[in-house]
Amino acid sequence: MGTPLRPHRRHFMRTTVLAVGSLVVLVAAVATLAITFPWSTAGDNAPVVLAVIVSIGVLALLASYVALVGIGGIIVLHRDSREERGLPYLPARPRERINGPVRTAIRRAVSRGAPFRPGEIAEVRTLPEILATLDERGCLDGMPFMPEMAAYCEHRFPVHRRVDKVWEYAHGTGVRRVRGAVLLATLRCDGQRHGGCQAACQLIWKEAWLRVPGARVAPAPAVAGRLDLDACTQVSVGGGRRYVCQMTEIIRASTQISWRDPRHYWRDLVGGNVRFAPLVAALGVRAFHGVNWRLWGSSWPVLTPLESDATPHRELGLQPGQMVRVKSKKAIESTLNRKLRNRGLEFGTDMLSCAGGSHRVVARVDRIVDERSGELLEFKTPSILLEGAHANGGTVLTPQNEYFFWREIWLEPQSPTSEQPP
Repeated sequence: MGTPLRPHRRHFMRTTVLAVGSLVVLVAAVATLAITFPWSTAGDNAPVVLAVIVSIGVLALLASYVALVGIGGIIVLHRDSREERGLPYLPARPRERINGPVRTAIRRAVSRGAPFRPGEIAEVRTLPEILATLDERGCLDGMPFMPEMAAYCEHRFPVHRRVDKVWEYAHGTGVRRVRGAVLLATLRCDGQRHGGCQAACQLIWKEAWLRVPGARVAPAPAVAGRLDLDACTQVSVGGGRRYVCQMTEIIRASTQISWRDPRHYWRDLVGGNVRFAPLVAALGVRAFHGVNWRLWGSSWPVLTPLESDATPHRELGLQPGQMVRVKSKKAIESTLNRKLRNRGLEFGTDMLSCAGGSHRVVARVDRIVDERSGELLEFKTPSILLEGAHANGGTVLTPQNEYFFWREIWLEPQSPTSEQPP
């Protein structure tokens, strides 16, 4: 006798079956109406013809939405099944549409001032050129140019993603619009000028700080007095030191937008941040969430934590370079309190995509700059950063590529399968 389905999974299956059945009915209705209507003899009755065309259009739009719900349901069922079995479901392909050299050359020939897109090579301008774009706070449009970024001046890097929006969670303001900014592949903040912060946030680059490789270099405008970037990283608040970085200033560098506004998806598609298939998957899961929540009140991903405030603790002494395996969802649930936390650190539901997967330890983290207050926080219990375990942007598809923070109790050491001879 098989294991009975958990209630949330029954709800997911019911909603998916309902969506597929509704789609069949709607497609049949559109086909029947289009085929059986006497188009040849109804030409003199314009109002009736118009009503039929509008009806077909409305039914087709409704069928498209129901199809999205069905696609989302199938994806959710697949991912939920892998979570229950302790298997990861990280994407095999990048979600970005990478521009090759030929397409990039054509774009640059058509429009020299075209914005950068994923895969294109960007060259960081000289430090004097960048300083000329900054205000007295060391910012451009509210976005700080941090001293940790100066080492990359006059070097070339591929663009990872455009930053047209961010998800601001420190203050709970949600989706925010950013203009003229990109992420450059592999470039992360080392935190040396911010109290040794170890969060390793991916650096955000305004396009005004970059140029197309080989472009003519104009003389940097004269700047009255050299801006001290180090002095811009700290402020005094109530007699205490507070750090200023791109993450603490993200509200100043962005404007509020509604998460219901669909235009940010369109910008993702045309800007190359997402291919068509991942976009449809994200929209499908989001549409499925809305319908399933209204029908049954359940949402995905599903975590069943402990009914207590206390949590177990375990230290493994993991070190950078060591291979580990992320535990299964069931094993992680037994370490979380009712607030989905272990010793104060929240286990985000996006992290379930890594459950069961193998990763290399990047670093141990025991201090970070708090994005809300700018205060340097010292961890009582170190966290672990894992290679390839990054935030995925959820159904909003935000471009942020930040590391997940892991408790060692959520991981287990993994022995190498083979050893290389000396």
